[in-house]
Amino acid sequence: MAGLPAQWRRALTAHARRAAAVLFSSPLYALTLLDRRGPAIRFAPVDPWPGDPVLGEALASGRPGAAIADDFAGLRDLRALGGDEARLAARRLTQDWMARNRRWSMPAWRGDILSRRIFSWLTHYDTFFASGEDSFRRALSRALAAQLCHLDRVLTLETVGAARIAALKGLVCGALGFGRDDMLDRALARLHREIEEQILPDGGHVERNPALMLAVLRDLVEIRAALAGGQREVPEPIQQAIDRMGPMLRYLRHGDGRLAHFNGSGGGDAAEIEAVLDQASPRGRAASRAPATGFERLAAGGTLILADAGSPPPPPFDQGAHAGALSFEMSVGRDRMIVNCGAGGGAPAWRQAQRATAAHSTAVVNERNSSEVLAGGNLGHRRAIVKSDRDAAEGAVLINMVHDGYARSDGIVHRRRLYLAAGGDDLRGEDSLSSRAGIPFRLRFHLHPSVTASILQNGRSVLLRLPRGGGWRLRCTQPVTLEESVYFENGAKPKRTLQIVVPGLTNGGETTVKWAFRRETRRG
Repeated sequence: MAGLPAQWRRALTAHARRAAAVLFSSPLYALTLLDRRGPAIRFAPVDPWPGDPVLGEALASGRPGAAIADDFAGLRDLRALGGDEARLAARRLTQDWMARNRRWSMPAWRGDILSRRIFSWLTHYDTFFASGEDSFRRALSRALAAQLCHLDRVLTLETVGAARIAALKGLVCGALGFGRDDMLDRALARLHREIEEQILPDGGHVERNPALMLAVLRDLVEIRAALAGGQREVPEPIQQAIDRMGPMLRYLRHGDGRLAHFNGSGGGDAAEIEAVLDQASPRGRAASRAPATGFERLAAGGTLILADAGSPPPPPFDQGAHAGALSFEMSVGRDRMIVNCGAGGGAPAWRQAQRATAAHSTAVVNERNSSEVLAGGNLGHRRAIVKSDRDAAEGAVLINMVHDGYARSDGIVHRRRLYLAAGGDDLRGEDSLSSRAGIPFRLRFHLHPSVTASILQNGRSVLLRLPRGGGWRLRCTQPVTLEESVYFENGAKPKRTLQIVVPGLTNGGETTVKWAFRRETRRG
């Protein structure tokens, strides 16, 4: 199957999933999941993350709109609430779920969700379930054993990339919980293979999505803690991956402590990111570059630039990948200034729009995407090949990036140079398009919703005001316009914002647009 075209592989996988769904939903399949040995929980790993007692109180009281998710992550909120009310609520919610989900159904039994539920139930066993009635504990053990058996069967069918590591976490914790050494050995061998394939030499994740990278690091931290708690040796590949990933996660944070918006990533919660880094305690040094993952970072004087200087992730890791080649984000202190539009929920049309090149702070040629974005979630044949190099001297940094995503469609190669001065108050850019004459293009600089902008009288500069009072001015060699844009953060509804647009036509040979963002100095 590895030698087949990507479209064929996806079609065969989809067919296999449809056939499997028919099998899994049958009453006979449920019988194959029963463990006749009367499974007993022997070990309960510890959940290392804090919960929210306010959310726990809403779950315990049955407040309208408060419901436990299929992954039962809300158990940590009930634990944070504490007391008999929380324990009774945890048992009631679990019993209700088991009564409604005796047989396979989607999405409740999807591999990654199922894995997180196994983790949640086991890590809260001593807190909420160990002192319950014998009949309840037996029912819980049987349900866990059945779900663990199903997860072991569907791991490679249903999950890929970060989701597969999440599923392996459930296998590892479940095997520890039931004392299944055979399953534990298989799960750790699988995990080793996934780490080799997914965690890149610089510590980045193959899907190039900072939010997924955070999720993988968190899963590995939880696996390490479960193994240590179960008196098992932590395999060296797990520790090495944690040590590489921690510094890279810091590399991809803005000044507000949240993550950059690349390839479907939301900014995340700064406190959660810090908690994961604290638990990880990586031994690796802070990253200075990310050549394997394909990101560049320029930092000086409180100004930070994060740029997408890498090619799109390869199949099958390109699910949800964005066409954002050479895009960048800019923050000043804790204020974000230049952004990509981000990623959120909503209708499929919104999700597709978020993946488009036009939703990123980069050049858009002929209203096309720099890589072919398919409606099914993956990328098509036309993919941008991105290269970059870097030069630094006396505190200033220059990066040169180039991609050929428009070469096949329009005969265009896009080059972008970014230079950040040592003081951090001067970012200079140069975009060059090599092509025949008459092809339309637009440079886009999406602004964070907290930034105000106004075009100055010459039409080639824009004054920007940041929420904490800082002023910046964009100057460009061509006329600019202000247009409406949207901004997504962590799955919330879109916020209205603005984008600076530099329209133009190629003039044959090489068309170059120069621009600069400079900090405004206060007078008087």
